[in-house]
Amino acid sequence: MDTQKKKVAIVGAGISGLTAGIYLLDNNFDVEIYEKNPLPGGECTGWYRDGVYIDGCAHWIVGTNPQSDFYPLWNHIGAIDENIKIYEADYFLKYHFKDESITIYSNLDKLYEELMRISPEDQKVIKEICKRIQDYQYVRVPVKKPIDMMNIFELIEQGFKMLPLLYSYVYSRKEPLASLGAKFKNEKLKIVFEDIFAFPRYNSHSFYYTMGMLSKNDAGMVEGGSLNFARRIADKFKEKGGKLFLNTPVEKVIIENDIAKGIRLEKGNIINCDYVVSSTDINHTFDKLIGHKYITKAYQKMFDQKDDYPLSNGFLLSYKVDGDVLNYDKTEFYKVEPFKVVNEEVTIIRVRSHAFDKTLNKKDYTITVMINANYEIYDYLKKLDKQDYLSFKKELGEHVRKELINLNKQYQEDNIKLIDVATPLTYERYMNAYKGSYMSFITTKNSKGLFQPNYLKNLKNFVLAGQWLMPPGGLPPAVLTGKYAAIRIAKLNHQKFINKENKKAKFYTCKRKHNS
Repeated sequence: MDTQKKKVAIVGAGISGLTAGIYLLDNNFDVEIYEKNPLPGGECTGWYRDGVYIDGCAHWIVGTNPQSDFYPLWNHIGAIDENIKIYEADYFLKYHFKDESITIYSNLDKLYEELMRISPEDQKVIKEICKRIQDYQYVRVPVKKPIDMMNIFELIEQGFKMLPLLYSYVYSRKEPLASLGAKFKNEKLKIVFEDIFAFPRYNSHSFYYTMGMLSKNDAGMVEGGSLNFARRIADKFKEKGGKLFLNTPVEKVIIENDIAKGIRLEKGNIINCDYVVSSTDINHTFDKLIGHKYITKAYQKMFDQKDDYPLSNGFLLSYKVDGDVLNYDKTEFYKVEPFKVVNEEVTIIRVRSHAFDKTLNKKDYTITVMINANYEIYDYLKKLDKQDYLSFKKELGEHVRKELINLNKQYQEDNIKLIDVATPLTYERYMNAYKGSYMSFITTKNSKGLFQPNYLKNLKNFVLAGQWLMPPGGLPPAVLTGKYAAIRIAKLNHQKFINKENKKAKFYTCKRKHNS
């Protein structure tokens, strides 16, 4: 009997790659991860500029409540435990007009009261929104195994658990946020709900899902920020015996007769293995690692139909703010006088602060501003020479800095300083991100296939992982598809998958008085 451990090579040390590695180690595989960058974490990261920390990822993390489905996964891979503080998200955002601010509270009672304060005449729509959010508390993500690996009884059980959600889910998948906003009589509420993801063609499903998690305290912010979050997972992988190779980009997957046999590094080394996991950008996987002959019809459709499957790309502008300015809100939207970024008209700026987390910076703090981009902006930036590109970044960053000073009295000329501008090209350069997209495809009313399989029928011993398998992406799909990848490889190796998670989730919802 062959007792030698089977070897798995994982391309990319993002959250999905690290997660896959941990679960594979649990199942007695020999695992090596190869990462092009000097730090693990992929797009779950942060960096330092001018002596302060900039968080480049998590606004909140689904699964921070110990009773939730996702918590056992985060706990098992070392990302969250009882010693790590969770900051609950009191609200989704605060939207500032010149004369008034509107808060989209996480708590449904407070949300209802706030919206009714603004527009009593919209009570019917407000009740409908609160009811749909409550329905979305019944979302049950299949954390045990991929749907395509479930038997009929498991599928029935999964469907039965989500039955109270069914109508709202079917309805919201076809409802753009712009249509949701249009239901209001009040003009300000129209604007708030159209802009709530800063992209009105997002379907309302994305909003309801996020609010469903926030409303039951299952989407908090983890102390230490995204960089430390990723480092803890990498440490767990290494503690379990995994080998992590940083600054080691992979050039190709070695394929013989449609069977993955190993990987070739950019420096020429050949790594032979039994299985390969690609946890990097999906376009990079098909275009560079394995070749376009293996691309699925579903992914080709997503790349081709740009109107139905737009991208989540944009700019992340970072500012250092004097530590004496302490009156921060975590997430704010500001309505601004329209200005152009290439061909994109900007009417709102989204401001995020981590000043509430005192472990990140000792004195001064950073705020980040997100601004949408598109395919045309990406193409425009690609054509610029280095000097024009740097000038473009500085001009945009300074323009927004002046907007912030005009919009908020706490910001003065001498207490807010531009320190960094990340563009779609930044994400492309560091993460191999398709067109600089920091997440997967945006879900619109015409988008289909929220779950993509993690295997390719015409390529054996090769498994996919990462947020591109579950649009619109983010950290929960990353950890989930990482676990799925390990389950798939165990099956390919004809062995039972061993799940060593030590906590069981207890499903729960929140009852709200106005819906009773």
